[in-house]
Amino acid sequence: MKLILTLLFFTLFSFANDKFLNMKNCETFKLSDFNTLLSCHSIDYLIEYRQVDDKEKDVVKKITAITVNDQRVIKDLGKK
Repeated sequence: MKLILTLLFFTLFSFANDKFLNMKNCETFKLSDFNTLLSCHSIDYLIEYRQVDDKEKDVVKKITAITVNDQRVIKDLGKK
């Protein structure tokens, strides 16, 4: 019985490894003080920062996801 449970565990673990992408393959490139490019697998994320006086405010101004065929704005604060 222990052998069957052990084999079942390792089988499920091996399938789970194939289904989820390994996030360790991501690379970060700092383009400037206010722009960063994050590259993970087949999607690139362009992150634009803004300068804020208050530490509690969000410093991320805009996040754009870029693929080979498309680009989409995920977050945009506009001209705030």
